[in-house]
Amino acid sequence: SESIDTEYVTLSHRWGKANIFRLTKDTFTRLRNGFDSSILPQTIQDAMAFAKHNLKIRYMWIDSLCIFQDADDRSDWIKEAAQMHRVYEHAYCNISATGGEDSSVGLYRPRRTHSLCHAEVDLTFSILDPQASPTRYAILDYLYWEKELSKCPLHYRGWVVQERLLARRVLHFCGNELIWECHEMAASEACPTGLPSIYRSQAKAGLKSLHPDTEGRRLRQLATTETDSRFFAHQLWPRIVQLYTQCQLTKPEDKLIAISGIAKRMGSIIHDDYVVGMWRRYLPSELLWFVDHHRQSNGQPSVRPDEYRAPSFSWASIEGCISAGTPVEEGILFSIKELSIDYVTDDITGLVKGGFLVLEGALKRLSLRRPSISLDMWLVNITGKDLLRHTDEEWGPTSLLVHLDVDQADFE
Repeated sequence: SESIDTEYVTLSHRWGKANIFRLTKDTFTRLRNGFDSSILPQTIQDAMAFAKHNLKIRYMWIDSLCIFQDADDRSDWIKEAAQMHRVYEHAYCNISATGGEDSSVGLYRPRRTHSLCHAEVDLTFSILDPQASPTRYAILDYLYWEKELSKCPLHYRGWVVQERLLARRVLHFCGNELIWECHEMAASEACPTGLPSIYRSQAKAGLKSLHPDTEGRRLRQLATTETDSRFFAHQLWPRIVQLYTQCQLTKPEDKLIAISGIAKRMGSIIHDDYVVGMWRRYLPSELLWFVDHHRQSNGQPSVRPDEYRAPSFSWASIEGCISAGTPVEEGILFSIKELSIDYVTDDITGLVKGGFLVLEGALKRLSLRRPSISLDMWLVNITGKDLLRHTDEEWGPTSLLVHLDVDQADFE
């Protein structure tokens, strides 16, 4: 094959229900010998044309055409999935079909151009200052970023979290405009010089800032103590897990491998051992994850899948929106005496087929009581008394609560 030492772009797209022409053992020869691009889905055709004519780049990496997609042989897929972080980090730009329900609809669609212009008004607050002069204000939609980007169809796909996070630059083709993201700024046609602060303060508006190379640096600069600098990069991981588990995967067994690229990048910075979705240094506290309101991202109740994919102590063993454990060392009343993980390959961020923990700590007999069926937590009762702060049904920092991975009414 031809050696590529030049720029290339990648494509993030949602396969959906489109009948995608893909690389398989049967189509390999045809693809290698050349084929009519009209057989490809419209989104891929549009992305190829944009890369060639607008970016002047000849090469494009597309998952459906660059990884063997045979259902009966996932060996190439497992091998290439382990390299995904390199694919997206080294790309010149990631073209993202953000607004497309599937790959048949293309990158472009009719637009409401009037919504790209922000209205401005002159206001005078004479009640505060009778001599005040008019001041110009822009009228902004507080939910703009969520509507235009965060809630787009593509961003419900779990694989896209690492594609979007690891790529140096992302150009989003949304339903109504183009949006740009890189490590330095986020901008759009409506906000070409960058997002106003009202948007930047929103949690989902700065996903690129979750990259440990950039946000970790900012967190360290804000530190007022000489705490280990790697601690601040650790602080990003719970936010990444929370965002990732709010997405969905077509194949639930991909839970660990679809985030392995981010784990590899994080591991190279914090120099810590990865443990099925958590990190060894703060593993005791990271074990304190729980499922937020016992639900999945689609609103269905959380479940533990029948097919094994991770030990039960890992959040990756559950289908649900996860509130990850915060990396801390203080206040932990148990220790880890033994840890064993059985991996499918030599990639410790990839698929696993077994594992266990041995913990050491003080034991005390207790019972659980659920104060209300509407609450998603259980109270701990010792010698007939709930461990609450102050009065019944009130809890705070000193309360001891139990969250179940999958909700149940009782233990009968």
